[in-house]
Formats: sequence, structure tokens, C-alpha cells
Amino acid sequence: MTRPMYKQFRSPQGWYSFLFPADWEQMVVEEIPAFFHPNGGGALQVYAFESKLEDFDVDLELENYLKIHEIDYDAENVAVFENNEGSSIRACEFQKEDRVWMVYMVANQMRMILVTYNSDEEVGDELFQQLTNIISSVRILN
Repeated sequence: MTRPMYKQFRSPQGWYSFLFPADWEQMVVEEIPAFFHPNGGGALQVYAFESKLEDFDVDLELENYLKIHEIDYDAENVAVFENNEGSSIRACEFQKEDRVWMVYMVANQMRMILVTYNSDEEVGDELFQQLTNIISSVRILN
């Protein structure tokens, strides 16, 4: 029997899920799910937000997040796309204090997920593809 390539994570609240590589480990730190390869130098963390008032403006949210980290927002350095469920996705990367940061925001109406990956190692092609697969698999459930 072959070992699965991915495992599914479903949020404790039950409103989002995604796939992550089966050889990665998972733990919860201060109520924040974290995922990492045991031999890697970085971690993926997932933060979930729900608005009671209005739909999320994913561009504004990303700009505010970067501002908090003292990073200038430049729309030309942000990848913009949608998944099959109609979720708006934004992705960018930056370096700060010798760490590489990959930032992804996935929003669907009044729910948003912020996914960050940070590492003291450069993100190679294989890891970049794994991160892309994770983000592509995010589903905001109703």
C-alpha cells in the first residue's frame, strides 16, 4: 500500500480545510496551527479571521499586514488569483532580519485565512511548489 502524499487539515471551527505534505509535522502553538518539515528550517502558520460586518478586502488586509511588518506594499510584487471556489488569493514574499517570508491571504466574503511561511533558509523550487499546492488546496467551507 502506498503512503499518501498529502494529509488534510480541517480547522477546529470547521470552516476551512487544506492539504499539506504527509511528511510534514503539525502542532498547535498558542492556538495557531503550524506545519513544518522535520528537517526544514521554516514553519507554515495559519491564522483565521471572520468578519461580522462586511466582506474582507484582501488587498487592504495584505497592505495592512505588510505595514505592521514595516514592509512597503507594492501591488506589482503581489500575485493575484482566485481558486475554483471563488476565493480571492494574494501572495507575496519579502526578507526581513535574515528570514524569508511568504505571505498568502485567502478570502471568501466574510472569512479570511492568513498563511505565512518563514524560514532562515532560501525557499527552493520543491518547497515553493509544496507551498503553492497547500495554498491551492485551501477551501473555505460554509
